[in-house]
Amino acid sequence: MNRLTNKKTLKEILAAYDRQIRKDMGFWIKYRPSCWADLLPEKFIRPLLTFIKTKGGKKFVLILAFLLSLVFVGVIPTLNFIWSNIFRIWWILLVIPLAYWTLAIISVYSRVLVQGVFEFSRAVLKELK
Repeated sequence: MNRLTNKKTLKEILAAYDRQIRKDMGFWIKYRPSCWADLLPEKFIRPLLTFIKTKGGKKFVLILAFLLSLVFVGVIPTLNFIWSNIFRIWWILLVIPLAYWTLAIISVYSRVLVQGVFEFSRAVLKELK
């Protein structure tokens, strides 16, 4: 029965990711770069096109497009992914130090207990002789 619950949970998680991906794809299809020229006023389009036709303008537009694509395609979805999963990620940040300190404390106290048992057994054996 537990196995069916895990499968349902996995399906729900994958469905949530699928919905988010479809939502993001819908946004990028609706606001694709080819539609950005429609947002500019007519007075600005003609000088912009003449600037782009120059060698320096082409280089500037390519570098600007590259930087914008890095930001919008790389950084923002990554931050969105981290923010949406922050409550899962903080468990990792909590569990690793707790596991480390648990092992450290257990190793120290087990060593102290073993040394105490040996000292006690030596004292008992000396008394028996």
